[in-house]
Amino acid sequence: MDERTLIDRPLAVSEINAMLRSLIKESFYNLCIEGEVSTFRPSANGHWYFKLKDEHSQIDAVMFRSANAMAPFVPKDGDLVQVRGGIDVYESRGTYQIIVQSIEHAGLGAILEQLEKRKAYYQSLGWFDAEAKPPLPRFPRNIGVVTATTGAAIRDILDTTRRRAPSVDITIYPTLVQGDTAAGRIAAAIRQADELGISDVLIVGRGGGSMEDLLPFSDDEVVRAIHECSIPVISAVGHEIDTSLSDYVATRRAITPTDGAAIATEGYFELSGTLPSLMKQMRELLSARYYRLCASLPSIDYLEGLMARKVASLEPAPLDVMRRIILQKADSMQLRLSYGFDSACDAVASRLDDDERRRQELAAECDRSAMRLVDWTREALEQMTRDIRSCVEGGVLRAQGALAGLSPHSLEAVLASHRREAESRLASLADMASMATQSRLTGFSDALRRVWNECEALNPAGVLARGYSIAYDAEGRIVRSTRQLHVGDSMRIRVGDGSIAASVTGKGDE
Repeated sequence: MDERTLIDRPLAVSEINAMLRSLIKESFYNLCIEGEVSTFRPSANGHWYFKLKDEHSQIDAVMFRSANAMAPFVPKDGDLVQVRGGIDVYESRGTYQIIVQSIEHAGLGAILEQLEKRKAYYQSLGWFDAEAKPPLPRFPRNIGVVTATTGAAIRDILDTTRRRAPSVDITIYPTLVQGDTAAGRIAAAIRQADELGISDVLIVGRGGGSMEDLLPFSDDEVVRAIHECSIPVISAVGHEIDTSLSDYVATRRAITPTDGAAIATEGYFELSGTLPSLMKQMRELLSARYYRLCASLPSIDYLEGLMARKVASLEPAPLDVMRRIILQKADSMQLRLSYGFDSACDAVASRLDDDERRRQELAAECDRSAMRLVDWTREALEQMTRDIRSCVEGGVLRAQGALAGLSPHSLEAVLASHRREAESRLASLADMASMATQSRLTGFSDALRRVWNECEALNPAGVLARGYSIAYDAEGRIVRSTRQLHVGDSMRIRVGDGSIAASVTGKGDE
């Protein structure tokens, strides 16, 4: 053992920590320490844990529940306080801390006082006014994030955004968020995002930390960059109890980075929340519409029931039987069509023959009618001639009997009277003959016109002009059946504007 060693045996770590604890507790008790509260954290069991610091150093402090129950106030970060207590060593970790027995205000801390002055200055410039801040977009297409790429803050922002608005793009502007150069880096990232103009909203922040850790977000350069940024900014610095000057100058303050992402995607989340209600409303409307339609068509149910009863009364037939029935029906229909087509062709040919004979008979009847008209006209003229001659002769005889013994002057007067009477009767007879002849001619003309129209309707050429044709064999007989001809036979086909010479190359059923 080295003779200079204080104790002549090796000490365990726990032994040296116990020795230091005993020494410190006996030497440093009932102390009064003044410092600024930092990183104040109350625990779940009621104890207060915080740090006391000045410009050059800091010390851990704890005030147990039994002591803080009598405290006149609850301290917060930045408070300048005076505490009384003793120094104790936490043996398991080898650290020391002051066990606070009482606490009193000592005024605002130097850092907090400086921040309050800066806050008042920015407020006097109007940088905190809502009118000076660009509004947040309801449905941003791109969200920019100014923060460190390592840490919980960026992960929370990405997870929240992807969960609430998976279609939104995220652009990260990496920067330091802690240290002496952090403020300049944060301000440069904000200006870069503003110049690029990609993002519709900007989240600036970091996770929790001590008041000193969050000081870059209260720096003049960062506050000025946020104020001059044309993009709406959401300040998401630390936790709910943490505040920085960027919270006041930004368009919106978020209590955590996760809350910042929720604020940026609020519009999408609200829209997605209304989709279930809209779907439910649409289903209800469709259901109501369906029931109204069903109510307006009561006969559908009746027909369905009638059909069901009809089907139930029928014996089920196998598919092959039904197929055979359908094929038989189709064959029967095909045969009927074939027979009907042949019958129609025979009927057309027969009708053409009958029409030809009828036309010839009507032509002969026209000739006979014309001859009868000529004979009747001749007889009428002869009868008129006889009547005129008889009239003249009777007038002459009467005139001779009446003229006997008359003077020449009286004779002339009588002759003139008889002449006028004869001329009047002749004119009357001529008018009657003309009217009778005209009436007779009109009757014959109408009859002849009807006969002519009927001949035209029955004219085979008219039928042929409508697209029909007549087939003749080599001997000039009308072909009424395929059995009349054989392959190689010559034939003639008569159409509307002439005839066609042809030969039989084949025969079929259709």
